[in-house]
Amino acid sequence: MEEFKTQKQSSRNAGKWSYCVLSIHSQLGVAAITDCDNADGGFYQCMRVANVQIWPQYSKKHIKEKFVSMEAMLTVRVKGIPAKVGVREAPSATGPTKIYSYTMRGPEAKKHTWMLRFSKYEDFEGAMNLFQAMKVSDLHLSVTKRVEGRQQTKELEEGTVEVDLSELAPRTIIYGNLNEGLAPIRAEWQQKQLKGSRPKSDR
Repeated sequence: MEEFKTQKQSSRNAGKWSYCVLSIHSQLGVAAITDCDNADGGFYQCMRVANVQIWPQYSKKHIKEKFVSMEAMLTVRVKGIPAKVGVREAPSATGPTKIYSYTMRGPEAKKHTWMLRFSKYEDFEGAMNLFQAMKVSDLHLSVTKRVEGRQQTKELEEGTVEVDLSELAPRTIIYGNLNEGLAPIRAEWQQKQLKGSRPKSDR
């Protein structure tokens, strides 16, 4: 899983943000949050990602900061079904390989919603590309999936009828054209960096 240092908004106080580590596995379609103060304590929350809203797709009511600001532009709203993500190491010719698996709750489960904020545009774009690489279906199943290198196997719990997820019509995680959506955010970030690099005498 690829990791990004982010801030997560408090579910009780929209003006309070705390640092965390966001882990994304685009092949499994899962994301997880780890508490920065307890990095070895395992994942704090995990989800099978359903959709991601970038600025200005999410509503301005979800943040207290100015909606037209760099902070808001680097903020995303992530929603998904709660899941449990497991990891183990297996030997391989090139050394130990991490194998990830997840168990997802049924569609009736209360959804996770995260407001996440990045401090660097490069991290923001990298995470959005991983989210966009995910493919999901509107058919939700309680399913355990494992990935080992490029090998995938699927196991359905408690005798649920097996369904080939690859045959289901996929939809993208982020609405619209991602490159077009990122363009104004990238331009604002570059402008901010340019202003910050100028000598005071040139400002």
